[in-house]
Amino acid sequence: MPHHGVTAPGRDHPRSGREQGSNRTWGTPSLGLLLMALALTLPDSLALWTPARAHPLPDQGQHARFSRIVPQLRNTFGSWNLTCPACKGLFTAIDFGLQKEPNVARVGSLAIKLCKLLKIAPPTVCQSAVELFQDDMVEVWRHSVLSPSEACGLLLGSTCGHWDIFSPWNISLPAVPKPSPQPPNPPAPGAPVSRVLFLTDLHWDRDYLEGTDPDCEDPLCCRQGSGLPPPSRLGAGYWGEYSKCDLPLRTLESLLRGLGPAGPFDMVYWTGDIPAHNVWHQSRQDQLQALTTITALVKKYLGPVPVYPAVGNHESTPVNGFPPPFIEGNHSSRWLYEAMAKAWDSWLPAEALHTLRCI
Repeated sequence: MPHHGVTAPGRDHPRSGREQGSNRTWGTPSLGLLLMALALTLPDSLALWTPARAHPLPDQGQHARFSRIVPQLRNTFGSWNLTCPACKGLFTAIDFGLQKEPNVARVGSLAIKLCKLLKIAPPTVCQSAVELFQDDMVEVWRHSVLSPSEACGLLLGSTCGHWDIFSPWNISLPAVPKPSPQPPNPPAPGAPVSRVLFLTDLHWDRDYLEGTDPDCEDPLCCRQGSGLPPPSRLGAGYWGEYSKCDLPLRTLESLLRGLGPAGPFDMVYWTGDIPAHNVWHQSRQDQLQALTTITALVKKYLGPVPVYPAVGNHESTPVNGFPPPFIEGNHSSRWLYEAMAKAWDSWLPAEALHTLRCI
């Protein structure tokens, strides 16, 4: 599936003998790019991948994940005998070197190798995820406040600098005293009642395929490319599967068709996450197709009821990619917000549409 503005890292250009030698030996010239590769292979989306089982435990958070990875990084970099001054000089050079477009593809190529080496995800997922994430990740790196001292403090320890993922996140609370908690006050008998329909996490998978393996090695299964299950296990069901799978369109349409007669509802809260979980292989066109297709079904079966939609973290691509408003051009999220405003125009007042377009 094509991705916007991404150069496939696996398509190497001819190199000089000197470049080939440094990459072959994994010497110091490649060290900085290897670091960047690790950063690229650890987006939150790849936390989806767990060893094949039907019901993985919930993720324990970024801090716990980083805590497990940091000792491995330090052991790796310690084996290269990298000194603190060399580390800081190297990261200064990385910041400068990433301003040049060809280096983005080199970083991506190394990221793919490292992702496969550390078994962060299946090889095909490593390849597609890095190709999708590399441009945005490098762009974030370019604008990052992570200094060479912080990066080397992370990799070489506190003697070379200080790194704390939570240190910049200080929140100043207002001087207003916290109010005392009040017990709930239930409505009086006979008080007006509203019927509110709550929709969330519909996650339509347009590649869902009945009979495929629901417990494949990829983060998302029950789809084309998942293969067939072993003889001892049933394949994906017609309506869906309680496993590492999302839903076919027929299931979502049946759900919404059944909700129509269950009404009328006074309002609908729709809290997003429309696309599937194949976050390593999504394009903007894929996300917009999911948005418009499911929005049309909601309008078709629920009628003129007021709908209050919210933006889920899966609406964008790369997943969780919602740059702040000062980011403009191809890296901004304007493509998504404009499409949402158009699709939801009949539901939202002018003020809300303006806010949506100006996020």
